[in-house]
Amino acid sequence: MPAALSPTAPLKYVVGLDIAKDTFVACFGRIEVSQQLRFGKEATFDNTSAGFAALLAWTTKQQATTAPLWFVVEATGVYYENLAYFLSDTGQALSVLLPNKVKHFAQSTEQKSKTDQLDARLLCRLGLERALPAWQPPTPALRQLRALSRERQSLTRQGARLKTQHHAYAHSYQPDTRTLERLSARQQLVAQQLKAVDQDLAALLEAEPELARKLAHLTSVPGIGLTTAIVVVAETNGFVLIENERQLASYAGLDVVQRQSGLAAQATRISRRGNVHLRQALYLPAVSSLRYNPQQMAFYARLRARQPSGKPGVIAVMRKLLLLCFSLWKNDRPYDSHYHPAHLAEKEVAPAT
Repeated sequence: MPAALSPTAPLKYVVGLDIAKDTFVACFGRIEVSQQLRFGKEATFDNTSAGFAALLAWTTKQQATTAPLWFVVEATGVYYENLAYFLSDTGQALSVLLPNKVKHFAQSTEQKSKTDQLDARLLCRLGLERALPAWQPPTPALRQLRALSRERQSLTRQGARLKTQHHAYAHSYQPDTRTLERLSARQQLVAQQLKAVDQDLAALLEAEPELARKLAHLTSVPGIGLTTAIVVVAETNGFVLIENERQLASYAGLDVVQRQSGLAAQATRISRRGNVHLRQALYLPAVSSLRYNPQQMAFYARLRARQPSGKPGVIAVMRKLLLLCFSLWKNDRPYDSHYHPAHLAEKEVAPAT
């Protein structure tokens, strides 16, 4: 019979990391068999390669046993990325949390003050109390794909704004010729940069034939073009951490939520608490599929018959297209308009607003 563990034996070690531009604060803690939380004194390190190595050396000194060790960091800005990739490359267990999850956890505690040291301890406590998902970094190809995809989205928005500015100023009273020339030059520059980004994307897909082959499965869906497929794959990291359709819908902010208390009941709506890049990329394909995709047209018609507004139906089509991309990517197969799953069709639900 194995010997019983001491009540003070650690079950898990956690290092909470609050990261700034030049430095980061680390808090080392442990949870014991008795469920008691113990925290050490916080330490500050430089946000450099030397600081990362010093963090590992400091962490090793804190460990008394071989209990599992986790690092927990909040994904604020880009300052955490170098440390996150360093910890991943050295084989450390790491969890990267969205700021809203950390904020909600902080609200559930009695902590009123906010400092770097307290934030690091809060992240440490969160990691000790919760079973957090492990962070898996994207491959170099997917990381480059996401960077190019977001750059293209940004340039597209800039081009649309410049077009509107140029049109409005050109039709104003006595517009200045040199101002119009500068606006036109900026439009041309954005167009040139968009062309350069498209060339880089084409070169990347040529160098990654497997990625290009799987993207072709997504573009086989009527209404989904290469640009949309790239955004979907890049923003989900190739669906590597997506386990089911409900999780994917929540990640994109397309999950339906309801607010009801007593006699007060609000109409259902989407949460909009997920990846905004996915929602922006899926809107126009959803509208396009309502003209060219018979399956989505029939799906929308059934929802439209029950809804006074057409917007919820479009949102439902966006969600359906996203889940379809997930299925095609995971099953490694192209779109088949005549395919019917063996199980019963999922209940069709659309948000009211």
